[in-house]
Amino acid sequence: MSFWKKCPLLAAVIVSGLVIEGAGVANGVKSGEIENPASWRQPALASVFIDLKQGVYPWSDRSVQTAAMDAADVQKDRITEETALQEEDGEGSGQSGISAEAQKNGLDISETGGQANEGNGGEKAGQMENADRDADHKNGTGNENEAGVSGNAVPGKAAEETQEAEEEPLEFTHVDKEYFADAVFIGDSRTQGLYEYSNLADVATFYSKTSLTVYNLFEKPKDFIREGDEKLTLEQALSRHQFKKVYLMIGINEMGTGTPESFFEAYARAVYKIRELQPDAIIFVQGIMRVAGQKNASDPVFNNTNINIRNVEIETLANGKDIFYIDVNEAVCDENGNLYADWTFDQIHLKAKYYQVWENFLMEHGIVKK
Repeated sequence: MSFWKKCPLLAAVIVSGLVIEGAGVANGVKSGEIENPASWRQPALASVFIDLKQGVYPWSDRSVQTAAMDAADVQKDRITEETALQEEDGEGSGQSGISAEAQKNGLDISETGGQANEGNGGEKAGQMENADRDADHKNGTGNENEAGVSGNAVPGKAAEETQEAEEEPLEFTHVDKEYFADAVFIGDSRTQGLYEYSNLADVATFYSKTSLTVYNLFEKPKDFIREGDEKLTLEQALSRHQFKKVYLMIGINEMGTGTPESFFEAYARAVYKIRELQPDAIIFVQGIMRVAGQKNASDPVFNNTNINIRNVEIETLANGKDIFYIDVNEAVCDENGNLYADWTFDQIHLKAKYYQVWENFLMEHGIVKK
């Protein structure tokens, strides 16, 4: 009795151990088996604690727990086997075409349907999915992979040819006089001569005036265009009428004003303003016509060197799409690059009959968009 009073905790441990060990042995005998039977190396008490770790309790129905564990092992083995089959097939699908991941998530796999049914509504969901897919195919809006076409599909041959045609640069071609029926010519006295002495005035529109400069077009506008009883500025006229082609030649009168750079800036602003007012037009920026040899050699300002500098700058505005540079000097100048001496009466302007040369040049440099 003195032992129980002096060491109550130790006594309680001993009694508890005996009770647990006895219960474990009794339960194992009752069920006909012990999960981890005792031996000389493993006492009955240790067997009880090992069973506890595995979820088997002395008071549990060992036969039920064992059956559940066996069923779990069978399911685990089934999943492992199906996963191995999927890997061998290389398609990531089991017997019914559904991934092992779906099986793990508790989906009811039909043996024949190839559809994953979840709960009682799974079959209906599968049928609705099939119906939606059939409707998509009927309407031509099925899944990209099912239709055999991806979002990054290569365009067809016709689309490729269309794209190549759009990217091909437009080239100059021969046109007849009717080509200029929707064209307007803007310029100084040289353009005025084209109006007076060529056949283009019969079909084209001319906004030209002697002594006109690039600065008079928009920055310091002059109302030099007559329309009935009205006098219009260029901006007013281009706002009122739309053209398909715009021909601009201007620059000889500005030779003694400013620098080539300041001239080009004003010229570029004028072209962009024309583009704003005529969004659908092809703009032809024409090189400034050169002067004859005598003028070129004697005049420090009005000479072909200065003209050529400005023409190089004008040419940079061309983009090969809707702005084109054309240079009539190719048709009216000699081998030295000077205006033919016998084609001019003042070293600057063409004689009347030679404006036909300019007209012919224009007819060989039409742009026709397909």
